[in-house]
Amino acid sequence: MTKITKTIPVGGVFEKWRKDPAYVREFDALDEEFALAQLFISARSTAGLTQAELAKKMGTSQAYIARLEGGKEKPSTRTLQRFAKATGHRVVIEFERLAG
Repeated sequence: MTKITKTIPVGGVFEKWRKDPAYVREFDALDEEFALAQLFISARSTAGLTQAELAKKMGTSQAYIARLEGGKEKPSTRTLQRFAKATGHRVVIEFERLAG
């Protein structure tokens, strides 16, 4: 017996979703979370540290660092400062005006 499967091009699905304002809001919110996670990964990599080494310098666990880098934690300002210090960086927080 032959199984027939209908496929939908991924690009078409995303185009349809991008027309939905609720989807766009959620997607944009996730984009910000992923951007922060990428900053954590970049800072640690630039410092030449493993997650375990960074965790030791910060006095926390490797699992916590993994959650930060995975976007699963919402860090406090204090955590941002500790992370920055441990990786040889400083924290700079800015607000950018939204278009419109």
